[in-house]
Amino acid sequence: MNRYFTLIISMLLAFASHTYADGTSSNNEGMTLSAQEWTRNVVMGWNLGNSLESAGNETAWGNPKTTQEMIKKVHEAGFNAIRIPIRWGDHLTNSTTMTINADWLARVKEIVDWCLAEDMYVVINDHHEEWYDRNPTYAKQQANNKKLSALWTNIANAFKDYGEKLAFAGTNETTINWANPTKENQDVQNSYNQTFVNAVRATGGKNLYRVLVVQTYACSPYHGLNGFTIPTDKVEGRLCVEYHYYDPYGYGLLTGNANSDYYYWGKAYEDKAKAKGKSIPSDNETTQANLFDRINNTWGKKGLGIVMGEYGVTNHYTSDDKQTQQENMQYYLKTTVANARKRGFAAFVWDNNVFSNGNEAFGIFRRSQNMAVGNEYFLKGICEGAGTEYKEPEHHEDIDVPTDGNVYWEGDAMMDWGDGLQVTIPASEFSAIGKDVKLLLYYTLDFTDYNMIQFFYGDWNSNPSFIIDGQTITKEYVPSDIHGIANGEDGVSVITFSEDVYNLIAQKGLAVQGHGVRLKMIVLTATTGIKTITMDAANKGAIYNLQGKRITKPQHGIYILNGKKYIAK
Repeated sequence: MNRYFTLIISMLLAFASHTYADGTSSNNEGMTLSAQEWTRNVVMGWNLGNSLESAGNETAWGNPKTTQEMIKKVHEAGFNAIRIPIRWGDHLTNSTTMTINADWLARVKEIVDWCLAEDMYVVINDHHEEWYDRNPTYAKQQANNKKLSALWTNIANAFKDYGEKLAFAGTNETTINWANPTKENQDVQNSYNQTFVNAVRATGGKNLYRVLVVQTYACSPYHGLNGFTIPTDKVEGRLCVEYHYYDPYGYGLLTGNANSDYYYWGKAYEDKAKAKGKSIPSDNETTQANLFDRINNTWGKKGLGIVMGEYGVTNHYTSDDKQTQQENMQYYLKTTVANARKRGFAAFVWDNNVFSNGNEAFGIFRRSQNMAVGNEYFLKGICEGAGTEYKEPEHHEDIDVPTDGNVYWEGDAMMDWGDGLQVTIPASEFSAIGKDVKLLLYYTLDFTDYNMIQFFYGDWNSNPSFIIDGQTITKEYVPSDIHGIANGEDGVSVITFSEDVYNLIAQKGLAVQGHGVRLKMIVLTATTGIKTITMDAANKGAIYNLQGKRITKPQHGIYILNGKKYIAK
């Protein structure tokens, strides 16, 4: 009996492992998914954008460090796949051997492990490596491929024992100034793809059967349909091709030209656009479906999986028809995801944690606010397109502020030095409260270059010092640095003053100005003398935040109950 058992085990091991003629040793245990099976299994994909691919370090572009709780929240919202853009070149200990810093490699593994612990599909790539992806030329081809091979050999070896839910993507958006590619440019990108496949497969083990993702030039579907070459591979059915989709450009990304930017998309919204005197792009639902069919017929029918590695629409609207335009963006995402899912494509929405109105505003989850949903239209559209249940998010306030206050100013106005909102608070407002006065500024960051809030005494002749979180600052501060919030996120600054400064403010008043900040409210508070409401009482009524959204879990802050403002504590 033991002899037969030993024979069976030996046969299973022989099936699971194999040594190829070139010496590559394989391990196909648990590596059963083909590329097309892998992509079909991705119901909703999400990009951890502007984090690990940031220049220098994970938080360099304003996003907080990724946590396990963030990954859990993404999964709970319905996403079952995450694409992790990664910049490796800033984290090398040897640029010749392309050896990766151990701490950086451990950090990447930590986040991948969190995703896999949620039973999610994961793509890791090579992102923003300008040494090769901005130099697709014959002159640089040999040197770039040598380094790219070394880099992917190191990455592949590090993840050699990971299972089939982890896929590798070789490059990102290789381009020279986004111009149409020459044959030279296309040839070099195709060589990058082949180098990537060869390097990963040569590491053997499970990497021999791992799903790999190669890219079209600039990740453009159009350049790919005209110039992409399928790499050769020693295993069948384990390759995917990747493209990105923000079309039409004037709707998905905005051009910066008012004559070619659009606020409506699709035949379904054509009449609404005309009613507002707005033009609508010729690209519509039919155009999109036809493109996706071409992609499927060109590559899908040849056995390749299709990965839409990035897609989305930047949040943009006009004040006269904001809700309709937001609903249109929801419809656009629904249509895009549905067209991808119908054809078995794996679609990963781009989320950079930016929530402004205009270019590059792709935020869905507010990362500094416990992953609260910052754009429900986006999330709902994706869920509808994927055919999944949309889970209504719970609105709650995360900011713990003093428990009483007088609202001095309330609105929604952009601060842009002398061209934007400037507020002068009279001295009497401060003297009425006393030296223990606290100044609360509520705002949303909305900047393209930098953000700042600056104070003057009320005569605009000199600047006071002030205190935030125990730190004494003179003249001005940067909210994103002080509070660790990103562009598009809401913030509140609780500001106090020394007694000497207060005495001058109580004589002169205080002036507030800034840049890149959309001010929502100014509150002057004290610790006594103002009517408050307890949290228990707040929870018994229909309570709303200052944006008019129903709050199911109020915390400390200012709310509306029965049409009146209260401070909940």
